[in-house]
Amino acid sequence: MIKFPDLQKVNKRFEDEFQKQFALFLSSGSYILGGQVTSFEKRFAEYCGTTYCIGVSNGLDALTLIFEAYKILGDLKTGDEIIVPANTYIASILSVVNSGFTPIFVEPNSSTLNIDPRRNC
Repeated sequence: MIKFPDLQKVNKRFEDEFQKQFALFLSSGSYILGGQVTSFEKRFAEYCGTTYCIGVSNGLDALTLIFEAYKILGDLKTGDEIIVPANTYIASILSVVNSGFTPIFVEPNSSTLNIDPRRNC
């Protein structure tokens, strides 16, 4: 069995900074799209070497935006097939279907646990 890391121990050295930042966030009154989000987007874009970064609320929104961008760019079109792991989380499938694509489920390779295109469901 692989033991999950003790997150309290891992984060203990950052606790004071976490408390400080949470207090600033809480006292700002801006809990959605506030200054902290804008600051994060700017700093993360710089870190990634890109002009823009958009913070989203969850992976479903992120995947949906990615798929919609590929449609706008012309790299994908409605009805295209998207390969997904057979044991994926529902948000992966929802993002594919909601963007007008067809999910193709692929079983993993038992040795690598990566998708195995020869094992199409």
